[in-house]
Amino acid sequence: MNFKILSMSNNSNQKGSILIFSVLMLGVILTITLALGNIFLPRLRTSSETINSISAIYAADSALEWCLHEQRGRPPSVNTFAISTGATYIVYFGSGIATCASTETPLNHRAVGTYRGVTRSLDLIED
Repeated sequence: MNFKILSMSNNSNQKGSILIFSVLMLGVILTITLALGNIFLPRLRTSSETINSISAIYAADSALEWCLHEQRGRPPSVNTFAISTGATYIVYFGSGIATCASTETPLNHRAVGTYRGVTRSLDLIED
């Protein structure tokens, strides 16, 4: 019986094949990663804007509550109040900025709260 011994000389023709396979696999993994990033990054941005929106609406609500407090003349009177989150607010009466004094009647005010670029407003309308 004759046995044939196989030599390993065929490997010299395949020296770069593992490198090509690795580059192709990295390309596939990169494509999947970028696709998933395009799907989930807008959702993360939306959720952070929702949090900013809540802070902006709280600022507008606090401004209207302060305005009601000032309108009713209840002590202690405060010229303005600070919001610890860094949100800002503006209260409008008619076409100008309101002072929320009791002379501003009827009680039709609009408060605009802003936090990190997100703006929300609330209207207070007296019938």
